[in-house]
Amino acid sequence: MSQGVIDLAVTQDEKFLYVQSGTPGTVDGFRIGRNGSLTKVTTATGLPPSPSPAWRA
Repeated sequence: MSQGVIDLAVTQDEKFLYVQSGTPGTVDGFRIGRNGSLTKVTTATGLPPSPSPAWRA
């Protein structure tokens, strides 16, 4: 079950969007079209978990 989006990042050239989802250890990559459309190009899995919010404080 998906738990929504945790974080987003756009590359400096604005050609790709990376999305950290609620699925632990997963980031999806999308190509951003000229009209703003998104095309999924990759999924990275097996990534380490994010630090807890208390660690960031």
